[in-house]
Amino acid sequence: MAFPSETIMNTLATGCQFDLFGEAALVAIPPYKPDPLPDPSHWSEAVREKMVDALISLACDSRRGDNMPESLIDCADLLRARIRNRHLDHEELRMTLGWIFGYWDGALPYRYVCAVSGVNPETLQDVILNNARLRSDLDEVRRMCCGSLL
Repeated sequence: MAFPSETIMNTLATGCQFDLFGEAALVAIPPYKPDPLPDPSHWSEAVREKMVDALISLACDSRRGDNMPESLIDCADLLRARIRNRHLDHEELRMTLGWIFGYWDGALPYRYVCAVSGVNPETLQDVILNNARLRSDLDEVRRMCCGSLL
């Protein structure tokens, strides 16, 4: 059985598979790509501090030069899209709602990002609670996280 040479390029053929019509196809494993950063347990204290600083900067800094962190602007944009019934990733919406209401913290807790930036954490929470569509989405997240007695 012969395979085109371009099919075999830089892959390790681990076997052959036949499809419904009897055509052969290579089953290949992509080459291993090592993680560019070593395990955090192997980081020096200086590297760990730089990574923490970078994470805080990423979450709390603004690309626009104003005082509003990009992470909160991204949340507001996602909520706006949901209010306007635009296409969005519903898993991302659920994760964002859970982050805003403290069901999970992510890399940095929502309240921490707000405190560092001088933003009232209840602002986005009030928007969510005062919009029927967002409140319904939040109820779904609550059921997913906390369950229900019913």
